[in-house]
Amino acid sequence: MQRKIIIFVLATCSIFAVAQQSMNNDTVVKMHAAGLTDEMIVSTIAAQPGTYATSVDDLIALKKSGLTDRVIGAMIVKNGNSAVTPATQGVPPAGATSDPQQGPPPDPSGQPRVFLQSASKGNNVGSARDQSMEMSKDFEKDCPGTKITINQTAADYTVVLNHIEQGFLRDNQFQIANKNGDLISKTKEGGSIEGGVKKACAFILQDWAPKPHQQ
Repeated sequence: MQRKIIIFVLATCSIFAVAQQSMNNDTVVKMHAAGLTDEMIVSTIAAQPGTYATSVDDLIALKKSGLTDRVIGAMIVKNGNSAVTPATQGVPPAGATSDPQQGPPPDPSGQPRVFLQSASKGNNVGSARDQSMEMSKDFEKDCPGTKITINQTAADYTVVLNHIEQGFLRDNQFQIANKNGDLISKTKEGGSIEGGVKKACAFILQDWAPKPHQQ
């Protein structure tokens, strides 16, 4: 009887240790390889303790392993949150608002923050790849008046791309929403990703210009 009690205690401790295991790059890659959804992985990253390597080389390696920008962004955000010590927790940085309902402070440059989100599908090889990186490159080149962010809660605008590849045909559907999630444009279909980014840029800058934050 005593032996069974000891075995039960050891098993319980082992389960508790696994539940509290600190996550890292390898554990996230393993979760992705096991077929877990982005939603499940992002939720686990947010809930579990973890430390992630996020240098440029690490980010490239994570991307090559198949992780989406959303998952990689959650890892970066988790690293930033983990860096907050008890002594500074709850103390806003200089110039930041102390009201949590107001969210992050405006960017000092006065540029709108833009979060990029994409979904891809089709019957071509590689058609399901994440196009967020492609959009990011086009925004950097064609829309210097904006700032790309991987933190959706800090974004002033969200650009959503639905990319479809069927044989030689390409269809790119764009939606642009403001901070409240309201669309500021009709869904745009057809054309290249670069062309869609240019149109999205025009909508964002036109909507951003009259805002009081630039007063």
